Amino acid sequence: MSDRHQTGQWLVPSDGHRWFFDSGAISLDFGYTGDFGYGIDAWESLRSPADLDAWLTDRFGPPRPASGASDYAGARQLRAAITSSARRVSSGRALRVTDIDTINRWAARPAVPPHLPGGTRAPSPASPEQMLASIAHDAIRTFTAPPGRVRECAADDCHLIFLDTSRPGSRRWCSMRRCGGRAKARTHYARAIQGEHS
Repeated sequence: MSDRHQTGQWLVPSDGHRWFFDSGAISLDFGYTGDFGYGIDAWESLRSPADLDAWLTDRFGPPRPASGASDYAGARQLRAAITSSARRVSSGRALRVTDIDTINRWAARPAVPPHLPGGTRAPSPASPEQMLASIAHDAIRTFTAPPGRVRECAADDCHLIFLDTSRPGSRRWCSMRRCGGRAKARTHYARAIQGEHS
């Protein structure tokens, strides 16, 4: 079963420097397997049912049976609804009815059941449909979070969207090692220059 702490994935931007982005929600992670609605084909990582299964396996374990064409098409449709909703929520706009319906349809299906470890029976393998239903459940939790918790990175040149799961709700950056570190370095540099001229 997906949990908030099981989020994040490695991204490789155009500069080739691989880095870890924790979106705070498995549904947002799923959104970032594609172009997030920006129409950039190079960002697409789910180009086949096998790619979908590889991503689902990392989060839920191997799906049984393997994804087919209909699972793949459904996953792409769910992902589009999630990314559209994330962009709208992060900018304070209302969700589109068609996206709400898509997410709700997936959430109404049986999801991956929770499993308490330590018993004598291993959990049964989940199907791709159950895994996608779990992602839809997470999307509902994410998009009904308190206002302002789903937001864009504060950097002017970064539009990555995340769910702020910190207790005070003070997360500003996609990553402190990336945009946060750059902002810190710029502030330090500006203070140093100001000190030289004072």
